[in-house]
Amino acid sequence: MVELEKAGVPTAVILSDGFQHDADASARAFGMGPIPRVEVPLVYNNITTAEAYEQTEPVVPELVKLLTTQVSGEAIEEHAVRTAQSKKETFTGEDQLDALEVFNEAFIDRDWGDGYPLIPPTRERVEHMLTGTTLDADDVVCTLPPGNGIVTVQKVAVNCVMAGARPDHLPVVIAACRALAQMDPFAARGLLMSTSAGAPLLLVNGPIREEIGLNSKRAALGPGKISRVNVVIGRAFTLTLKNGGHWYPGVLDMDTIGTPRKFSLCVGENEEDTPWEPWHVEHGYSAEQNTLTIFPTGGEHDHGNQGVDTPDGLLKSIANSCNSGGGYIADLQGETDRTAAGQIRSGGGTLILIAPAHARPISAGGFSKAAAKEFLHHHVRVPASKPMSHFNVPDKVRFQYRWLYDLSEAEREEVMLPGHLHAGAYHLVCVGAADRAKNLIIGSGDPSIVEITDRVAR
Repeated sequence: MVELEKAGVPTAVILSDGFQHDADASARAFGMGPIPRVEVPLVYNNITTAEAYEQTEPVVPELVKLLTTQVSGEAIEEHAVRTAQSKKETFTGEDQLDALEVFNEAFIDRDWGDGYPLIPPTRERVEHMLTGTTLDADDVVCTLPPGNGIVTVQKVAVNCVMAGARPDHLPVVIAACRALAQMDPFAARGLLMSTSAGAPLLLVNGPIREEIGLNSKRAALGPGKISRVNVVIGRAFTLTLKNGGHWYPGVLDMDTIGTPRKFSLCVGENEEDTPWEPWHVEHGYSAEQNTLTIFPTGGEHDHGNQGVDTPDGLLKSIANSCNSGGGYIADLQGETDRTAAGQIRSGGGTLILIAPAHARPISAGGFSKAAAKEFLHHHVRVPASKPMSHFNVPDKVRFQYRWLYDLSEAEREEVMLPGHLHAGAYHLVCVGAADRAKNLIIGSGDPSIVEITDRVAR
């Protein structure tokens, strides 16, 4: 709507109940005034054709009126977005602990937190946090999705303080913001604004892992002392997304159910125990460079096996557990197979956090990382009925796959499709304890990688 309106084409939206706040916030985020809209009670993809007619026909006259009536400049100005000015607030109580509770209740009530207790971002704490970067407090980091907030170094620092992070964590969170900002806009909006339970996973590579104490081995995605740095960096990024990118649940984040993965997902690669080149080296960086990669993730599941010890047997076992369902058949925006930045679009992917105890024998059997991906691509196969069960509307399917809908149910079970479009959609990252053979398989979109820079020398 925004792009069409900018081009001088009038628009109006049919808005299902429950999405009003999302629509208003989205309009503000993209610089649009009041949204011309009519409202209906039900979401269209959950109702029958007859129900769609029943709720749509009564609003058609209002739609016509909206599309043929000029909106006044005064009305647009009335809805203009104004940037809030920073201000100092004081929270008092019977003692410091009581004041801390008052502060937390106020911030949570404004939806500035994640539900857990926050550390007050006092001026002194924020200034101390800023000592972790060579950047100035007012330097602009990026325009952060999904609400297109202008994020400065100081804003990131404030959220890092609230999360319990240290100054040497700040450049990692800044890099995460940049990685998200450079992601394909369509993919970023899908990750952050969809009704599905997507969440960003941060992967850190390079010497910085050891320098800041990031866990890349046992229980690296778990809680507690062993993964404290992972937890606070992931949490700091989540808070920055909320308060810098306006990623508020029920406003721009429209999850139907949600997921605890949104609280904190940050991990380092176990570069010391991997038999392959680390992730960032695979993508053109030197081993000495520090990088941050964002993976847009769906659900994850544990993978293990009993008695499988041959290289091809291990890869086949992983292939049989891959979170792949041929979702690319409905990847309509992928008709060009390229993102806005010119990158090849995968149509979905699978992130495999592979334990060293599995990676080592696979590598020793002659499989490079590229060869292992090709093997997975060859062996991950799904019946056509699987993706079709999710997309039962041929018009929402890419043209070259619409012939599948002419098949009988039995034929749909016999026709086998690759899990993804190409081998590059499988992302192999070595994580976990060196003496345990369990992997984590996670549905993922196209990752975004940046270098971690602007650190204060240690």
